[in-house]
Amino acid sequence: MKVFGICCGRKNGNTEIMMKEAFRVIETECGAQCNFVRLQEAYIKPCSGCETCIMHHWVNHDPDFRCVQPADADHFYEIEQYIREADAVIVSSPCYNLLPAGILITWLNKLHSSGDFRDVVHANPKIGATFVVGGSDYTNFCLDITNMITMELAGSYGAIVDKCGFNFVPAVGAVVLEDEILNRMRTLGKNVADALLAKKKKETIKYRGEAGVCPICHGNYLQKIRGKWYCPQCYMKAQLHMENQELIVEYTEEAQKASRWTPDGKEDHDTKLALNQKKAQENAEKIKEKRKEYADYKDAVKLRKI
Repeated sequence: MKVFGICCGRKNGNTEIMMKEAFRVIETECGAQCNFVRLQEAYIKPCSGCETCIMHHWVNHDPDFRCVQPADADHFYEIEQYIREADAVIVSSPCYNLLPAGILITWLNKLHSSGDFRDVVHANPKIGATFVVGGSDYTNFCLDITNMITMELAGSYGAIVDKCGFNFVPAVGAVVLEDEILNRMRTLGKNVADALLAKKKKETIKYRGEAGVCPICHGNYLQKIRGKWYCPQCYMKAQLHMENQELIVEYTEEAQKASRWTPDGKEDHDTKLALNQKKAQENAEKIKEKRKEYADYKDAVKLRKI
């Protein structure tokens, strides 16, 4: 068995130390081979938004197509191969201004260009786990966004067994002073190891992290859309009511079946995407004419060459 970790912090910094603490337990408990990448040391060429991969995947139904950028242009496919070969993936990030590290978002943006990767992990999800750490309490969106990225790499929220986040560890390596955090990472490692062994035995995989408001992504956010409240990650309608001055959030079984992560939700997404791409193709000349109007109006500032 193989476990692959993604660290977005500094070399031998907090996230790396925490990852290795989890690895020690995983290796002891189930004998899995553990490796990780320092994403900050990688070069991930940003997605240009050309949509060529989307056209091939959703319109031309060619799941093997990859990015128009050469495979050796950056480290994306090298790292992606490690994830393909892994039985479990652990994603971690420091928190910067409420969010995970930008390089992790850059990675996510390029995931559409990874050929059949999504089909492979949807068919056979990997075990997933997530953790983040911030120097202050400016961390609000970091854990759930990072966990969504873990879900994309693992293939399903149902395959994620743990997630946790920590605040006020501001100095490089200062996590070594935090016994509670290191103990929690040992628990995360144990949860991953137990899940790997359970999957090997074809037993049910259970989420063991802190439960959130949403029963699918375990997030704690609500978003108001057209007068109704939804989980913004799962796009699942919530029912709200007050009980003893506490807000109670519930999701019916019907609502959960309509989540964007279900087969029906994914089919709806793909169908709408394909229809709108077809609409754009049919109106290509009109789009070209209107774009020229805006291109002629004003150009962007000229930046110095680097």
